[in-house]
Amino acid sequence: MKWVDSRGYVVEALVIGNQPWLRVHRGHEYVAYYADVTEMSEYVDLADLMVAD
Repeated sequence: MKWVDSRGYVVEALVIGNQPWLRVHRGHEYVAYYADVTEMSEYVDLADLMVAD
């Protein structure tokens, strides 16, 4: 699943080796991998996210 915000940041839900991760990137620049939504919410405004096609 993938979400995008108004600033162009993309959040992707991934599973890497049995652990779920949230990957944040903008264009080709990867910002970070987060283990949970609370940690990610310090960087990305969750209310601004929309489901991407």
